[in-house]
Amino acid sequence: MGLNKQTQDLRRELKELGLDLEQAADEVLRITKDCRDVDPIAVLKLIAKLYEHADRVAALMDEVRDGVIARGKAE
Repeated sequence: MGLNKQTQDLRRELKELGLDLEQAADEVLRITKDCRDVDPIAVLKLIAKLYEHADRVAALMDEVRDGVIARGKAE
């Protein structure tokens, strides 16, 4: 059974969000790499949180693909 249009759109949105989170983590790391007055532990915690959210989005994408989560028509 294929995914309906709304569910395909949901999966696409989740994929974009996950990629955006990963890119944000990479960007934070790149920006702060040369900063001398930045707390490295705070930066690493922020990056870890972004990757954690990206992993959660990926898990939601898997649930959409497997049909556990679906977006239906609005009533």
